[in-house]
Amino acid sequence: MAKAREKFDFTAFHAAVRKRQFAPVYFFYGDERFLVDECVDAIVRYGVDPAMKEFNFDLIQGSESDAKRIVAAAAAYPMMADRRVVVVKEFERTVRKESEEVYAAYIEQPSPTTVLVLVGASADFRRKPYTTLKSKAVVAECRPLYENDAMAWIEARVKGLQRQIEPAAVAMLHSYVGTSLQELANELEKVLIAVGERPRITAADIDRVVGVSREFSSFELANVTGEKNAARALEIGGRMLRSGESAVAVIAALTLHFVKLYKLQDGIRQRKSESELAAIAGVHPFFLKSLTAHARRYTPAEVENAFLVLAEADLAVKSSVDPSVALTKALAEIISGVRPETPVL
Repeated sequence: MAKAREKFDFTAFHAAVRKRQFAPVYFFYGDERFLVDECVDAIVRYGVDPAMKEFNFDLIQGSESDAKRIVAAAAAYPMMADRRVVVVKEFERTVRKESEEVYAAYIEQPSPTTVLVLVGASADFRRKPYTTLKSKAVVAECRPLYENDAMAWIEARVKGLQRQIEPAAVAMLHSYVGTSLQELANELEKVLIAVGERPRITAADIDRVVGVSREFSSFELANVTGEKNAARALEIGGRMLRSGESAVAVIAALTLHFVKLYKLQDGIRQRKSESELAAIAGVHPFFLKSLTAHARRYTPAEVENAFLVLAEADLAVKSSVDPSVALTKALAEIISGVRPETPVL
């Protein structure tokens, strides 16, 4: 069995950086660029004296450099400061056969007065210099967060901003926005401006500030579809597509909603408690009441029909069918409970 990847402790990392406790070499990689940028920005903010930044900070693009130049920059001494910071973006573009030992030698014995920050899209830990990085440097994979991790991130971010947020507000923000950390951070900033000096963010704050801008969202579309409000569902679906939303992403969000309803129906049949139902469906208890209402509004056969309809719609969109036609047909069939006879191809 493959060994599970260790989870990087971003909270501990930021706490150490704020105390100006740095490792000599960091390697950040992965698809969640917001996490990468926050880590790099923190190192630069706390690691470089602004008055001497011109002399003690280098930002190097991998596409415009090579291993020897990067190691030379890292080996240079700081000027009138305790340390210098060298950030290398697109690191993987500098990794070639002839550069592997150059990097490995530096990583084995890095400069004690330089913080070298390597940023890449991916990593192959079967080869140098990645094997050396894994054993000698601080390595963090910045991948998109799962739903529970995203909610924990919201709480941690609000706490870091010296504020509080009630659990229902966390759940509501996540449901409106999803797991995109950039979008979550942007919406949180709007909320904090709206609440002013008030220390605690409530669900009402999230609904007032974020909900208005998310009126035509996957969350709201799933909600009105669950209520079997055909007119509103068609309006929201159409507006979303016209504003540039991906039909595939919209269909995926609807599918996830019906997965939750399927699980809830099974839990209800087993007479599970409310806390058990919330856990089974993977939702915050704040949303259990509305989701349970949706689960009771649809029969098990209608939920199964929804899965069939959405699978057909996904295939249709990916086969170049007009997304608005595919989504309109899907919503009408789901809400009416009509099983599709022929796909829209």
